[in-house]
Amino acid sequence: MPIDSRWRLRTNNNCLFVDNISHGKVILQHNARPNLRPYIHPLRLADGSVCLTEDSPWHHPWQHGIQTGFHGVNGCDFWLDPGQHPDLLIGTIEPSNPRISDETSSWIIESIWRHTDGSLLLVEQQTWSLGMLREHLFLDLNWMLQAIPNIHIEQHAYGGLFIRMPFRRDYGASVFNSAGQRDDDTEQQAAKWVNLHMPIENNHDGGGIVVLDHPANPGHPVKWRVDGQRGINPAPCISGAIELTAGSAINYCYRLILHNKPLSFDQVDGLWVGYTQE
Repeated sequence: MPIDSRWRLRTNNNCLFVDNISHGKVILQHNARPNLRPYIHPLRLADGSVCLTEDSPWHHPWQHGIQTGFHGVNGCDFWLDPGQHPDLLIGTIEPSNPRISDETSSWIIESIWRHTDGSLLLVEQQTWSLGMLREHLFLDLNWMLQAIPNIHIEQHAYGGLFIRMPFRRDYGASVFNSAGQRDDDTEQQAAKWVNLHMPIENNHDGGGIVVLDHPANPGHPVKWRVDGQRGINPAPCISGAIELTAGSAINYCYRLILHNKPLSFDQVDGLWVGYTQE
């Protein structure tokens, strides 16, 4: 079934929605309200049956589904909620350029990152595409940061694109990466991709997200944050500080693949190879 007959895109109240028309459910909601970092929640499997993101869990209340951010941007923290730093402003523009075709739907989120003194630091542009890859739903991100003055992003154990799934300690979760490491051994390690799968309440198969790091990304293969509650984050700042001269830009491309039943190493590696050849 073509994408354009299955889904509908709409914007309302500074949010973008992707609806599954046949199931009457929101597949994706991209929240882009003023003075908040934009984030995706909920994000569901294609049939709407399982939500794969969690918003503001008790163990990390500043994390919201799928989002971006960095610590230490010219001394300012863009990782915690701006609401926890009332003088720090992120100006987010309402989602723009929503498009739907037979193959994919796409949209753009733009934000301005401001210093605590009110001066402008970075222009952020997130270009997202959602589509089907055989039986799997995929979500592509082209993430651009353009410096206004010279920018120094400090070295840190995490920062960049972050994914928070509904982890429950009683249920556990499984993580493995392209280097063959598993679970806690994936933390702070370089890999082309990381696969996360976990049981989810009221669902027999559970759900998972594969995150693919594009080989053209700076510093590929990136090092990853994989925290105790299995938040996953390809973090380019782990290996060192990021320096941008005024007017320059840096781009990162990622693909997220949503799945219900667990995938094997070879299946995930095949998905990464396919991504690199597009």
